[in-house]
Amino acid sequence: MSYPSEMSVTASRPTIVKTGTENPDPVTGLEFPIPKCLNRLRAVAEVVVTEDESEETILKAVQGATVLMTTYGDVTRRVIEAGLPTLKGIVELGTGMDSLDIDAAKELGVRVVNCPRYARNAVAECAFLLLITCMKKFAPIHRAVHAQGWVAALEPLKSMELEGKIVGMVGFGHINSTLARMCQGFDMKVQAYDPYLPRAAMEQRRVSKVNDLDELMACSDVVAVCLPLNAETTGIISEHRLRKMKPSAFLINVGRGACVDEMALLALLREGAIAGCGLDVFTEEPLRKQGHALSELIDMDNVIITPHLAAWTCETWERLQAEVVQHVMDILEGRDSVIYSSDPRLRGQAGCVYPEERTSEQP
Repeated sequence: MSYPSEMSVTASRPTIVKTGTENPDPVTGLEFPIPKCLNRLRAVAEVVVTEDESEETILKAVQGATVLMTTYGDVTRRVIEAGLPTLKGIVELGTGMDSLDIDAAKELGVRVVNCPRYARNAVAECAFLLLITCMKKFAPIHRAVHAQGWVAALEPLKSMELEGKIVGMVGFGHINSTLARMCQGFDMKVQAYDPYLPRAAMEQRRVSKVNDLDELMACSDVVAVCLPLNAETTGIISEHRLRKMKPSAFLINVGRGACVDEMALLALLREGAIAGCGLDVFTEEPLRKQGHALSELIDMDNVIITPHLAAWTCETWERLQAEVVQHVMDILEGRDSVIYSSDPRLRGQAGCVYPEERTSEQP
């Protein structure tokens, strides 16, 4: 893992606050260890790690800090205001910014950066795994063989070929653009709904731009959802839109659970109104076998579930730590932060530059 050069620390050392513990919760795994990252930053700053990620805990710790690093921390307006005037930037240790008040940070002149590229390959691979597992009916076939031994070629186990099928992507950022290449490698046709990306940028990637999300839902054989969670995307895959899908179609979600009306999805699966789904994310995590509103999904043959582990690979973790250090050092040393995220909420920040990456051939 490579890091930017050491900063000069002739003046008093700045303070960096990281929300949450340094080690993951052994049950939920919701907080990830980043030892190399923190050790590198301790060489140039005082690093304070909070006991938890509640608003009150962060509010006390952030006073006097220059940088706030967070994953699931409750970073509200109150927290940001408590960090002034020293707080210069907030670094999200990942892609999602579900509990971070971005509007307040922008208003108060505190830059917000995230790391949208570190896991694009891993998450796209997981999305493709879910797609192919659903279409080839690997799960029910495996369960049948595991329970019975060799099974006959019965109608319920008949699968689908990928060639010629239409993949409709909801959002076309780093992950779905990477997934598009994988699908095209199997001669699938790719179309996408993303109001923030010009048609020409999609056409460079041999992807058809669809301006009407209802239309995309209705004509796709697979709908792949990969969106950040914000006011615009919460519930964007509504019951109305789910019911536009073909009975033979599959839904894949590797973005955020709350982008989909999950109870409506469960109802459609019970009815047999769609063929199945592959899910890595849920509004309420962890998903439990009992006592969860969506527990029934676990035992459905046409549902493939991974426990929000799409980004959990050896390579992504090394890459994330390097990206986080780069972002923190940029803030500490007064350099512009490079914003690679396609999330429109991060646009228009002072002290940030926005490479036109999404309009090029580079995914």
